[in-house]
Amino acid sequence: MKINKINLLDCTLRDGGYYNNWFFEKELINEYLKVMDMIKIEYVEIGFRFLDKVKIKGPCAYSKESFLKSLKIPKNLKIGIMVNASDFIGQKNLIDLAKKNFKPKKDTIISLIRIACYHHELKEVLPLIKWLKKSGYKVGVNIMQIPELSFNEIKNAVKEVRKANPDVLYFADSMGSLDAAKTKKIIYQIKSLWKKSTGIHTHDNMGKALENSITAIYNNVNWIDCTVTGMGRGPGNTKTEYLILELSKKKENLINLLNLIKKYFDPLKETYKWGSNPFYYYAGLNSIHPSFVQEMLSDTRFEQDDIYENLKRLSTVGGNKFSKELIALGKNYYNRVNKGSWEPSKVVKNQNVLIIGPCESVIKYKKKIIKFIEVNKPIVFVLNAINPIPKKYVYANVVCNTLRLLADIDKYKKSNKYVVTPFSSFSKNIKSRINSKKILDFGLQVKNNRFKFDKKYAVLPNSLAVTYSLGFCSSGQCKKIFFAGLDGYNKNNPKKFEMDDILQNYKLEKDSKEIVSLTPTNYNIKKFKI
Repeated sequence: MKINKINLLDCTLRDGGYYNNWFFEKELINEYLKVMDMIKIEYVEIGFRFLDKVKIKGPCAYSKESFLKSLKIPKNLKIGIMVNASDFIGQKNLIDLAKKNFKPKKDTIISLIRIACYHHELKEVLPLIKWLKKSGYKVGVNIMQIPELSFNEIKNAVKEVRKANPDVLYFADSMGSLDAAKTKKIIYQIKSLWKKSTGIHTHDNMGKALENSITAIYNNVNWIDCTVTGMGRGPGNTKTEYLILELSKKKENLINLLNLIKKYFDPLKETYKWGSNPFYYYAGLNSIHPSFVQEMLSDTRFEQDDIYENLKRLSTVGGNKFSKELIALGKNYYNRVNKGSWEPSKVVKNQNVLIIGPCESVIKYKKKIIKFIEVNKPIVFVLNAINPIPKKYVYANVVCNTLRLLADIDKYKKSNKYVVTPFSSFSKNIKSRINSKKILDFGLQVKNNRFKFDKKYAVLPNSLAVTYSLGFCSSGQCKKIFFAGLDGYNKNNPKKFEMDDILQNYKLEKDSKEIVSLTPTNYNIKKFKI
């Protein structure tokens, strides 16, 4: 197969920018453009044209005309940019916005504009496609998350696209969930209704990006995306160097690409560590947006088990659209005071409280814990969605993690127990998905090494459910706090030291309450033999 029958589009600077916020050195860009021309790449997508009012990202996020003019672009290399449909949808005058952000084709070096959109956005973006074509641009439409669509949804999407008649219809494997068989099926579905050029944009979650691209080529898809070393969001994309080896009979210029990689992209990969791994593979299998994995891997506070547990929950609640809120931690999420509506003093004032955690000691001492409850009549709170004792003894569950709350919401509704959670801090989207009348909204703000107890909120050093429980019990002026099932980490685990430190700082607060553990624990807590 001759390479000149296929349009290879390298989008390293656009897709790779998700790792470095689109800050690429000018020297790298110019050398990259020179090498792309040498290896006969037809199109380079130089970046996005985001419409941010405050421009804090790198130049490849905006691809301004002044920036493009400053580059050494080989005369035979065609330049493209991408825009997000969401930037234009809902605007009062979409065409005026387009005119403000795009010159006529004759006045710019840009040849190709691709519009990234979801299938349900197509109808609203048709005027933009038509205007860009009328202005002289080659226009591509990238429909995202196509593998997650039904045939009827694909059919309706293609029918909408046909109304605007773009030059290329792309389908994007946004979740990296495709294999060769699924790729062929989608191509057949699209081409049964679309006779013009077709393109594919792959992600390498499951190590199948190259295979899917080659499959597409052999099924008459003639626009193929790639990136140098696969640099792109999440696990990355089809590697440019591999496509060249597969498709080009003349490989004499490949050494220039390999030298480019060694000099510029290997150091970048060492820093940002893109590429597939078991977490991305799991995300691909379960149609979870790769940015969830990318965000967690880049944050040292997420340990391996944290990432895996979050991915399991995302597979339950639906993780095909990235939301940082679902995996936000501590002060990054609860960074301001949102006063709740629930006053815990109406429930726990001058009462003993028992907080039950998830550890094995609850099972071992279950009968004794129940006996303690029957004799002493504490107000019982259970951390998260565990079900360690009969629900008749439980007043409420306690949860701060939004993802865990969404994953277990059906369990909470079924139990018909109250749920104590910082509801006022959640977005409208999260609130609508919870949709429960049994919420006790106690506010939370997270600040390092801080404790403050107010009637309807607390300031705490982290957002763990156990710390949050200390917060509302202290705010509610309870008598004493008993714990069960708080076994703790082993003595050398940093998380044990962190929790011991929090408990020690809590004890120093004038409004703190006495803490006693009914079950064995590795934490520095007074024990009560039951």
